[in-house]
Amino acid sequence: MKKYFLFASIFLAVVNYGFSQDNIIDSLLKTRKLDSISGKVKMYYSPSSEVVAKQLHDLVTDAIEYYEKKYGTTFKIKMVVLDSMDWLHEIIPYGYVFYDGTDWLVLNSGMTYQNFKSTYGFDNISLSLDSSFKANKISASQVIYARLKFLSLHELGHYFIHNLSNAKSPNHWTDEFIAWYFANEYVSAKQREIKRGFDIFCRTIVNCFSPQQTTLNSFNELYSKIKIGNFAWYHSRFYFLADLLNKTYGPTYLRSYQNAFPKNDNTDYTVDQIIKSLDEKRTGILKRWVSATESNSKIN
Repeated sequence: MKKYFLFASIFLAVVNYGFSQDNIIDSLLKTRKLDSISGKVKMYYSPSSEVVAKQLHDLVTDAIEYYEKKYGTTFKIKMVVLDSMDWLHEIIPYGYVFYDGTDWLVLNSGMTYQNFKSTYGFDNISLSLDSSFKANKISASQVIYARLKFLSLHELGHYFIHNLSNAKSPNHWTDEFIAWYFANEYVSAKQREIKRGFDIFCRTIVNCFSPQQTTLNSFNELYSKIKIGNFAWYHSRFYFLADLLNKTYGPTYLRSYQNAFPKNDNTDYTVDQIIKSLDEKRTGILKRWVSATESNSKIN
């Protein structure tokens, strides 16, 4: 069976299970026996996942404190870390992470390397992943957990953009890359080891995976129908754009994004218009990135 990106099933589950979007996660979690951690962020977790849950709780809490200080705002978010037994199979297969659109970050507790490759559509580049990890003297387990941690901050970025910022992303690819910018800003400043592992992973995916779709228009139009490996390829590209913008503009770029795409703006932007708006100093960064992405150029 072909694997496609399945976050759209979250919303289908709202209909199928008769829950409102506001309480679907709460309702499903009541059927699990979970432990919890109190604090700025309320955390629930599978008893078998205590170590990973505490690490993710500390990470997200520290990131929230970083952004609350920067933006003078208050995050109101809940987290849950589930193992494969407690996972929300009613919504989405195990191995994914997501922000539910209200106040939940839903995270998995980790995977075996084989399950990781199979779930995310990387079986056909298994040797390339092995070679890359060996060359960089990092284990598959380290990469998997670095990715999980980075993804938790990416999902927190979606929460921030949708609920706390003045920005409204004009389409799917901008919504995804700005969440990577949000995550990458904090990780670049405070969690360099996580960044190293995730960078190795993304570089390998960009250079070794053969995508069927490469254009931004395809990403916007197909989104939930894109094969999962190809979806991960796009996200790896978005990460490198976010990293480039952070290196070029520093930690001020989120404010520029809010100014370019305010919440009261209902303009139906073309890709060219978005590039012009995002490339605030007219450096050509966005145009070159789009060209490299759509031609599937390698990254050194």
